[in-house]
Amino acid sequence: MLKIFVPALLVTASILTACGNNQGQADQSSTDTTATENAYFPVTGFIHSQLTAIDSLQLPVTKYESTGDKKDTAALSLADCRLLAAPFLEYDITASPLREKFKENSFADQSIPSITFTYHTADSSLALKRVDVVLSPDPVQTDKVKSVYMEKLYQQQDTLVEEKMFWKADHYYQVIRSKQVASGKPVISQLKVVWDPTE
Repeated sequence: MLKIFVPALLVTASILTACGNNQGQADQSSTDTTATENAYFPVTGFIHSQLTAIDSLQLPVTKYESTGDKKDTAALSLADCRLLAAPFLEYDITASPLREKFKENSFADQSIPSITFTYHTADSSLALKRVDVVLSPDPVQTDKVKSVYMEKLYQQQDTLVEEKMFWKADHYYQVIRSKQVASGKPVISQLKVVWDPTE
């Protein structure tokens, strides 16, 4: 199975930020920081690394699509796998001006264990509303990314579009999209692209 790792300094700094003030008092801790205080997790860099690994290993990719009662399954080319992943790469919160518009909250849960970074914005003009990154801490090796979750909400002409996107590291990515025109009922579609045969 593919292993995509996070730079040790980034994870170590984030763990210290999340856990330092409550050490020995609780299994969980959280912090709230601004863009100027610490580096944000490189989400787009991680997605690019996953796509590069799929390309280099020539992994077989399968696409599952559904809209209402219609369902379709098909083999997917590596080029199309990268193309359909474009919504995950549309926004880079580590770079200006988006960096200054998002706030980071880090949450360490030692009972699982896991570390979650949540990025959210109060700017209603931005389509990207939220990003969650979940890491699996490793005391021996570098912490490993488990998943990335994103939420978008935007207007496309007369249609309100909501997207909920999930990337399970080394396994698959999924986009659930809801489109609603004025007072009409929302039309929901789901796309799942899988390169791990165990899924």
